[in-house]
Amino acid sequence: MDTKRFNQPEYKSQIQGARKYKREVHKAPEEPLKKLLYYLGLDTWQRKTIASLIFVFFVYCIYFAPFLKLNSIEISGTDQQAASKIEENFNEYIQKYRVGIFPRKNIFFFGTRSFTDYLLENNYQVAAVIEIKRKPLHKVVVEINQRIPEFVLEQGLNNYVLNSDSTIGSSITSEQILSDFKAFKKVKDSAEEVVNPGEKFLNTQKNDFLQYLNDNIEKKMSLPIESFEVPGRASDQLIVHLKKGFVGYFNSTADPKIFLDRFYTLWIQLTPDQQNRLAYFDLRFEKNAYACFKGDKCASSNINLESN
Repeated sequence: MDTKRFNQPEYKSQIQGARKYKREVHKAPEEPLKKLLYYLGLDTWQRKTIASLIFVFFVYCIYFAPFLKLNSIEISGTDQQAASKIEENFNEYIQKYRVGIFPRKNIFFFGTRSFTDYLLENNYQVAAVIEIKRKPLHKVVVEINQRIPEFVLEQGLNNYVLNSDSTIGSSITSEQILSDFKAFKKVKDSAEEVVNPGEKFLNTQKNDFLQYLNDNIEKKMSLPIESFEVPGRASDQLIVHLKKGFVGYFNSTADPKIFLDRFYTLWIQLTPDQQNRLAYFDLRFEKNAYACFKGDKCASSNINLESN
Protein backbone atom coordinates (compact mmCIF):
# COMPACT_ATOMS: atom_id res chain seq x y z
CA MET A 1 0.00 0.00 0.00
CA ASP A 2 1.28 3.46 -0.90
CA THR A 3 1.00 5.02 2.60
CA LYS A 4 3.04 8.02 1.61
CA ARG A 5 0.54 9.03 -1.05
CA PHE A 6 -2.41 8.22 1.20
CA ASN A 7 -1.13 10.62 3.88
CA GLN A 8 -0.88 13.51 1.44
CA PRO A 9 -3.53 16.20 2.21
CA GLU A 10 -4.55 16.67 -1.44
CA TYR A 11 -5.14 12.95 -1.98
CA LYS A 12 -7.18 12.73 1.24
CA SER A 13 -9.25 15.67 0.04
CA GLN A 14 -9.98 13.92 -3.27
CA ILE A 15 -11.07 10.74 -1.50
CA GLN A 16 -13.36 12.60 0.85
CA GLY A 17 -14.84 14.59 -2.05
CA ALA A 18 -15.57 11.39 -3.97
CA ARG A 19 -17.28 9.87 -0.95
CA LYS A 20 -19.51 12.89 -0.47
CA TYR A 21 -20.39 13.27 -4.18
CA LYS A 22 -24.09 12.98 -5.00
CA ARG A 23 -25.39 13.00 -8.55
CA GLU A 24 -27.93 15.69 -9.15
CA VAL A 25 -31.36 14.18 -9.84
CA HIS A 26 -33.67 15.96 -12.26
CA LYS A 27 -37.19 15.96 -11.03
CA ALA A 28 -39.97 15.11 -13.49
CA PRO A 29 -42.04 18.13 -14.55
CA GLU A 30 -45.41 18.58 -12.92
CA GLU A 31 -47.39 19.33 -16.11
CA PRO A 32 -48.86 16.09 -17.60
CA LEU A 33 -47.66 16.68 -21.18
CA LYS A 34 -44.15 17.67 -20.15
CA LYS A 35 -44.10 14.77 -17.74
CA LEU A 36 -45.05 12.33 -20.54
CA LEU A 37 -42.36 13.73 -22.86
CA TYR A 38 -39.86 13.48 -20.05
CA TYR A 39 -40.53 9.77 -19.52
CA LEU A 40 -40.42 9.19 -23.28
CA GLY A 41 -36.97 10.69 -23.39
CA LEU A 42 -38.17 13.71 -25.36
CA ASP A 43 -37.19 16.32 -22.86
CA THR A 44 -34.83 18.24 -25.17
CA TRP A 45 -35.70 20.14 -28.33
CA GLN A 46 -33.24 18.07 -30.39
CA ARG A 47 -34.97 14.83 -29.48
CA LYS A 48 -38.40 16.37 -30.05
CA THR A 49 -37.35 17.52 -33.52
CA ILE A 50 -36.03 14.08 -34.52
CA ALA A 51 -39.15 12.33 -33.18
CA SER A 52 -41.42 14.81 -35.00
CA LEU A 53 -39.64 14.23 -38.31
CA ILE A 54 -39.94 10.44 -37.91
CA PHE A 55 -43.63 10.76 -37.06
CA VAL A 56 -44.34 12.99 -40.07
CA PHE A 57 -42.47 10.55 -42.34
CA PHE A 58 -44.57 7.58 -41.16
CA VAL A 59 -47.82 9.52 -41.51
CA TYR A 60 -46.82 10.51 -45.03
CA CYS A 61 -45.97 6.91 -45.98
CA ILE A 62 -49.20 5.52 -44.53
CA TYR A 63 -51.70 8.08 -45.80
CA PHE A 64 -50.18 10.17 -48.58
CA ALA A 65 -47.25 8.47 -50.33
CA PRO A 66 -48.42 7.88 -53.94
CA PHE A 67 -45.80 5.17 -54.52
CA LEU A 68 -47.44 3.01 -51.81
CA LYS A 69 -51.06 3.40 -52.97
CA LEU A 70 -52.75 0.50 -54.79
CA ASN A 71 -54.83 1.60 -57.74
CA SER A 72 -55.06 -1.33 -60.17
CA ILE A 73 -55.84 -5.04 -60.21
CA GLU A 74 -54.87 -7.71 -62.75
CA ILE A 75 -57.38 -10.58 -62.92
CA SER A 76 -57.03 -14.01 -64.53
CA GLY A 77 -59.35 -17.01 -64.66
CA THR A 78 -62.60 -15.15 -65.40
CA ASP A 79 -64.58 -13.71 -68.27
CA GLN A 80 -64.85 -9.96 -68.81
CA GLN A 81 -68.14 -9.58 -66.97
CA ALA A 82 -66.86 -11.34 -63.84
CA ALA A 83 -63.58 -9.43 -64.01
CA SER A 84 -65.46 -6.12 -64.02
CA LYS A 85 -67.35 -7.14 -60.90
CA ILE A 86 -64.11 -8.21 -59.15
CA GLU A 87 -62.53 -4.85 -60.05
CA GLU A 88 -65.56 -3.16 -58.51
CA ASN A 89 -65.08 -5.25 -55.35
CA PHE A 90 -61.41 -4.27 -55.29
CA ASN A 91 -62.18 -0.55 -55.49
CA GLU A 92 -64.69 -0.94 -52.66
CA TYR A 93 -62.24 -2.88 -50.52
CA ILE A 94 -59.34 -0.41 -50.78
CA GLN A 95 -61.59 2.36 -49.45
CA LYS A 96 -61.78 0.50 -46.14
CA TYR A 97 -59.43 0.77 -43.17
CA ARG A 98 -57.60 -1.89 -41.20
CA VAL A 99 -58.60 -1.74 -37.51
CA GLY A 100 -60.28 1.53 -38.40
CA ILE A 101 -56.99 3.42 -38.80
CA PHE A 102 -54.76 2.09 -41.56
CA PRO A 103 -55.97 2.43 -45.18
CA ARG A 104 -56.32 -0.79 -47.17
CA LYS A 105 -55.17 1.07 -50.30
CA ASN A 106 -51.69 1.22 -48.79
CA ILE A 107 -49.77 -1.78 -50.11
CA PHE A 108 -48.56 -2.66 -46.59
CA PHE A 109 -52.08 -2.77 -45.15
CA PHE A 110 -53.78 -4.58 -48.03
CA GLY A 111 -54.67 -7.99 -46.58
CA THR A 112 -54.63 -10.85 -49.10
CA ARG A 113 -56.59 -13.15 -46.79
CA SER A 114 -59.03 -10.39 -45.90
CA PHE A 115 -59.59 -9.55 -49.58
CA THR A 116 -60.14 -13.25 -50.33
CA ASP A 117 -62.86 -13.39 -47.68
CA TYR A 118 -64.35 -10.15 -49.02
CA LEU A 119 -64.58 -11.54 -52.57
CA LEU A 120 -66.12 -14.84 -51.48
CA GLU A 121 -68.67 -13.00 -49.36
CA ASN A 122 -69.59 -10.28 -51.85
CA ASN A 123 -69.17 -11.84 -55.29
CA TYR A 124 -71.22 -14.94 -56.10
CA GLN A 125 -69.30 -15.50 -59.34
CA VAL A 126 -66.10 -16.23 -57.40
CA ALA A 127 -65.98 -19.94 -56.56
CA ALA A 128 -62.45 -19.79 -55.14
CA VAL A 129 -59.49 -17.44 -54.98
CA ILE A 130 -56.46 -19.38 -56.16
CA GLU A 131 -53.82 -16.72 -55.51
CA ILE A 132 -53.43 -13.03 -54.65
CA LYS A 133 -50.12 -11.18 -54.96
CA ARG A 134 -49.16 -7.58 -54.19
CA LYS A 135 -46.86 -6.18 -56.85
CA PRO A 136 -44.98 -2.91 -56.70
CA LEU A 137 -45.94 -0.44 -57.75
CA HIS A 138 -49.68 0.08 -57.26
CA LYS A 139 -50.87 -3.36 -58.45
CA VAL A 140 -52.60 -6.47 -57.08
CA VAL A 141 -52.63 -9.68 -59.17
CA VAL A 142 -55.51 -12.11 -58.59
CA GLU A 143 -56.17 -15.59 -59.99
CA ILE A 144 -59.79 -16.70 -59.69
CA ASN A 145 -61.76 -19.90 -60.14
CA GLN A 146 -64.96 -18.51 -61.59
CA ARG A 147 -68.34 -19.93 -60.71
CA ILE A 148 -70.41 -20.15 -63.88
CA PRO A 149 -73.79 -21.75 -64.65
CA GLU A 150 -73.03 -25.18 -66.07
CA PHE A 151 -76.11 -27.42 -65.86
CA VAL A 152 -79.80 -27.46 -65.03
CA LEU A 153 -80.48 -29.50 -61.89
CA GLU A 154 -83.80 -31.32 -62.08
CA GLN A 155 -85.42 -32.17 -58.75
CA GLY A 156 -88.84 -33.65 -59.48
CA LEU A 157 -90.96 -30.71 -60.60
CA ASN A 158 -88.34 -28.17 -59.51
CA ASN A 159 -85.37 -26.96 -61.52
CA TYR A 160 -82.28 -25.04 -60.41
CA VAL A 161 -79.13 -23.63 -61.92
CA LEU A 162 -76.19 -25.92 -61.13
CA ASN A 163 -72.90 -24.03 -61.19
CA SER A 164 -69.46 -25.21 -62.26
CA ASP A 165 -68.36 -25.79 -58.64
CA SER A 166 -71.60 -27.74 -58.00
CA THR A 167 -73.24 -25.04 -55.91
CA ILE A 168 -76.98 -24.90 -56.41
CA GLY A 169 -78.10 -21.60 -57.89
CA SER A 170 -81.49 -19.98 -58.15
CA SER A 171 -84.71 -21.76 -59.03
CA ILE A 172 -85.67 -21.51 -62.71
CA THR A 173 -88.97 -21.98 -64.52
CA SER A 174 -89.82 -24.30 -67.40
CA GLU A 175 -90.02 -21.24 -69.65
CA GLN A 176 -86.47 -20.25 -68.70
CA ILE A 177 -85.22 -23.77 -69.46
CA LEU A 178 -86.64 -23.48 -72.97
CA SER A 179 -85.11 -20.04 -73.51
CA ASP A 180 -82.19 -18.88 -71.36
CA PHE A 181 -80.98 -22.40 -70.46
CA LYS A 182 -81.86 -24.22 -73.66
CA ALA A 183 -78.24 -25.19 -74.36
CA PHE A 184 -77.60 -26.47 -70.82
CA LYS A 185 -77.49 -30.19 -70.13
CA LYS A 186 -79.67 -31.54 -67.33
CA VAL A 187 -78.48 -33.30 -64.21
CA LYS A 188 -81.40 -35.23 -62.78
CA ASP A 189 -81.48 -36.21 -59.11
CA SER A 190 -83.64 -39.32 -59.29
CA ALA A 191 -83.80 -39.49 -55.49
CA GLU A 192 -85.62 -36.11 -55.54
CA GLU A 193 -83.99 -34.92 -52.33
CA VAL A 194 -84.72 -31.57 -50.74
CA VAL A 195 -82.11 -29.02 -51.82
CA ASN A 196 -81.60 -25.32 -51.19
CA PRO A 197 -79.83 -22.65 -53.25
CA GLY A 198 -76.29 -22.06 -52.03
CA GLU A 199 -75.71 -25.70 -51.04
CA LYS A 200 -73.19 -27.96 -52.75
CA PHE A 201 -74.92 -30.67 -54.75
CA LEU A 202 -71.86 -32.89 -55.30
CA ASN A 203 -68.56 -32.98 -53.47
CA THR A 204 -65.39 -31.95 -55.31
CA GLN A 205 -64.39 -35.46 -56.41
CA LYS A 206 -67.81 -36.32 -57.86
CA ASN A 207 -68.16 -32.93 -59.48
CA ASP A 208 -64.73 -33.27 -61.11
CA PHE A 209 -65.81 -36.65 -62.51
CA LEU A 210 -69.00 -35.12 -63.90
CA GLN A 211 -67.10 -32.20 -65.44
CA TYR A 212 -64.51 -34.51 -67.03
CA LEU A 213 -67.13 -36.67 -68.74
CA ASN A 214 -69.05 -33.62 -69.87
CA ASP A 215 -65.92 -32.11 -71.40
CA ASN A 216 -64.47 -35.25 -73.00
CA ILE A 217 -67.07 -37.86 -74.04
CA GLU A 218 -68.20 -36.03 -77.14
CA LYS A 219 -64.68 -34.84 -77.93
CA LYS A 220 -63.14 -38.33 -77.65
CA MET A 221 -65.99 -40.52 -78.89
CA SER A 222 -68.22 -38.24 -81.00
CA LEU A 223 -71.16 -39.25 -78.81
CA PRO A 224 -73.35 -36.27 -77.85
CA ILE A 225 -74.65 -36.34 -74.26
CA GLU A 226 -78.38 -36.01 -73.63
CA SER A 227 -78.28 -35.65 -69.85
CA PHE A 228 -76.79 -36.89 -66.58
CA GLU A 229 -78.49 -38.65 -63.69
CA VAL A 230 -77.50 -39.05 -60.05
CA PRO A 231 -79.46 -41.44 -57.78
CA GLY A 232 -79.09 -39.18 -54.74
CA ARG A 233 -76.25 -36.94 -53.60
CA ALA A 234 -74.85 -39.65 -51.30
CA SER A 235 -74.56 -42.15 -54.16
CA ASP A 236 -71.26 -42.76 -55.94
CA GLN A 237 -73.07 -43.61 -59.18
CA LEU A 238 -73.19 -41.30 -62.19
CA ILE A 239 -75.42 -42.18 -65.12
CA VAL A 240 -74.82 -40.70 -68.57
CA HIS A 241 -77.66 -40.67 -71.08
CA LEU A 242 -76.33 -40.51 -74.65
CA LYS A 243 -78.32 -39.11 -77.57
CA LYS A 244 -77.57 -42.30 -79.50
CA GLY A 245 -80.09 -44.04 -77.23
CA PHE A 246 -78.03 -45.90 -74.64
CA VAL A 247 -76.82 -45.26 -71.10
CA GLY A 248 -73.42 -45.43 -69.40
CA TYR A 249 -73.06 -46.24 -65.69
CA PHE A 250 -69.98 -44.93 -63.89
CA ASN A 251 -68.52 -44.87 -60.40
CA SER A 252 -67.82 -41.19 -59.74
CA THR A 253 -65.18 -41.91 -57.07
CA ALA A 254 -62.87 -43.52 -59.66
CA ASP A 255 -60.38 -41.94 -62.04
CA PRO A 256 -62.51 -40.48 -64.87
CA LYS A 257 -59.75 -40.65 -67.46
CA ILE A 258 -59.15 -44.38 -66.94
CA PHE A 259 -62.86 -45.20 -67.13
CA LEU A 260 -63.46 -43.02 -70.17
CA ASP A 261 -60.57 -44.79 -71.93
CA ARG A 262 -62.20 -48.15 -71.08
CA PHE A 263 -65.52 -46.85 -72.39
CA TYR A 264 -63.88 -45.82 -75.65
CA THR A 265 -62.02 -49.16 -76.01
CA LEU A 266 -65.23 -51.14 -75.55
CA TRP A 267 -67.21 -48.87 -77.84
CA ILE A 268 -64.89 -49.18 -80.84
CA GLN A 269 -64.87 -52.99 -80.49
CA LEU A 270 -68.62 -53.11 -81.20
CA THR A 271 -69.94 -53.52 -84.73
CA PRO A 272 -72.23 -50.76 -86.07
CA ASP A 273 -75.23 -53.06 -85.54
CA GLN A 274 -74.22 -53.69 -81.91
CA GLN A 275 -73.70 -49.98 -81.36
CA ASN A 276 -77.22 -49.29 -82.58
CA ARG A 277 -78.70 -52.03 -80.38
CA LEU A 278 -76.78 -51.07 -77.22
CA ALA A 279 -78.99 -50.48 -74.17
CA TYR A 280 -76.26 -49.69 -71.65
CA PHE A 281 -72.63 -50.06 -70.66
CA ASP A 282 -72.00 -50.77 -66.97
CA LEU A 283 -68.52 -49.39 -66.24
CA ARG A 284 -68.78 -49.07 -62.46
CA PHE A 285 -66.44 -51.95 -61.72
CA GLU A 286 -62.68 -51.72 -61.51
CA LYS A 287 -61.81 -54.81 -63.53
CA ASN A 288 -65.00 -55.70 -65.38
CA ALA A 289 -67.45 -53.96 -67.71
CA TYR A 290 -70.80 -55.18 -68.96
CA ALA A 291 -72.69 -54.43 -72.15
CA CYS A 292 -76.44 -54.95 -72.47
CA PHE A 293 -78.30 -54.84 -75.79
CA LYS A 294 -81.88 -53.93 -76.54
CA GLY A 295 -84.09 -57.00 -76.65
CA ASP A 296 -81.94 -58.87 -74.14
CA LYS A 297 -83.34 -59.79 -70.74
CA CYS A 298 -80.94 -57.38 -68.99
CA ALA A 299 -82.47 -54.45 -70.86
CA SER A 300 -85.88 -55.00 -69.27
CA SER A 301 -84.64 -55.49 -65.70
CA ASN A 302 -83.67 -52.77 -63.22
CA ILE A 303 -79.94 -52.37 -62.72
CA ASN A 304 -78.67 -52.42 -59.13
CA LEU A 305 -77.33 -48.90 -58.61
CA GLU A 306 -75.80 -49.84 -55.26
CA SER A 307 -73.39 -52.34 -56.81
CA ASN A 308 -69.68 -51.63 -56.44
